[in-house]
Amino acid sequence: MDSISLCQNPLVTDIKLPSHETLMKSGRVPTVSLHLLVKNGESCVGRLLDNVGPYLREVVAVVNDTTDRTIEILRQKCEQHNLELLVIEVTFETHPDFYLLDVPETYQRGVALSDECYEGPFTGKPLLAAWAAARNLGWDKCRCEWRLFLDSDDIVEDPQSIPGLCLALEERGIDLATSRYQYATTSGGRSQADAFRERLAANKPAIRWVGSVHEVLKGQEHTAHIEGSLRVVDKRDSLGEGLRPSGRCFKVLYHEARLFNKLGLDIPARTWIYLAMESKREVPELALFALDKYLDVSAWAEERAWAYVMKGEIFEERGDEVDAVSCYEKSLEEHPGTKSAFRLCKVCFSLKRWQAAIDAYYLGVANKTTLQVVESGEVFEDACKILVAASYGKLGRVNDALKWCNAALVCFPNSQPLQAMKVKFERAVAKGVPELG
Repeated sequence: MDSISLCQNPLVTDIKLPSHETLMKSGRVPTVSLHLLVKNGESCVGRLLDNVGPYLREVVAVVNDTTDRTIEILRQKCEQHNLELLVIEVTFETHPDFYLLDVPETYQRGVALSDECYEGPFTGKPLLAAWAAARNLGWDKCRCEWRLFLDSDDIVEDPQSIPGLCLALEERGIDLATSRYQYATTSGGRSQADAFRERLAANKPAIRWVGSVHEVLKGQEHTAHIEGSLRVVDKRDSLGEGLRPSGRCFKVLYHEARLFNKLGLDIPARTWIYLAMESKREVPELALFALDKYLDVSAWAEERAWAYVMKGEIFEERGDEVDAVSCYEKSLEEHPGTKSAFRLCKVCFSLKRWQAAIDAYYLGVANKTTLQVVESGEVFEDACKILVAASYGKLGRVNDALKWCNAALVCFPNSQPLQAMKVKFERAVAKGVPELG
């Protein structure tokens, strides 16, 4: 999707989906394959098949480096739900070209990107470094009309929508659909991060996975972003996550970029931005370098906005709030984002720019009507309500401050600091105090 603007694809919100019962009676139920790439998913893959199994014809699972009962559970659940199953096992022994060795020498090959020196940690073991290639082994074996892409620890909140959605996409001539993906939540179930992600692809040979990591689908002619149907939540409860090597995505991208550099080839824009995303906490200087390189070569406005957000977050982490403000403002110039506006609200509050913090919050709310490429979530907005309340208080607008404090308490009802703030504002309103200091 490097060259395709998200905003050039339709946001479909008006699909009227037939019920599964209606589809069954009509005799036209599109067939669906579930495509999985899974490692040590025994704790959750059975739940996934119970969730979507009734709406599938087959499961095609690429199982890599698995040491648990994943395959056994897949067989049991597919038999239970009367599903055809194809399992393709991928290991260093069966597909050595898909792996790199996680040793210091691997990351010394090629040419350094700046003046960095990567010092690990290293596992000394093979590391899967060709995720799209692994996926395509199974992707090409799917035999149904549609291919559904999920991770083993996902849950579809409305699985009954799958067959009707496939039929609606067929009628509209759409061959790839993305839908809302919630992949981080609070203990109370509030979204901390969500975005759009590929979910349904027509079974056309041209549509294939590309990318060593953070793989995406290419080759589609007509893409739509579906709002309101096929809502997927990443439960993040796979026990296999604890076995994943530290920094695995960074390692693959870094190795790849150094080899491009050695050959004198242009490093792809997508590699630069993903390298920045994976290194911004552990190697922030390299991340800033990668982001500047990305911004030099990319014209995709929505993704450029994401790059500026990442730069702003690095500056925030350093305590350089003035440069962070500049980055968030540049992000908003590129694309009307929500996360960038809410981050701007936070930094303006830290700089005691009370009205600017309030304005940034309202801008973030207004931008929610625009399709977002940068991940956002309810918690960003909820937390900013506290800052809006406090900012109104600093401006002496205590009635507004009390109103927003109450709004924040709806989101965080057990917060003692918020409850204390509310008492403070209530007393100020009762006394007619114009300035809280």
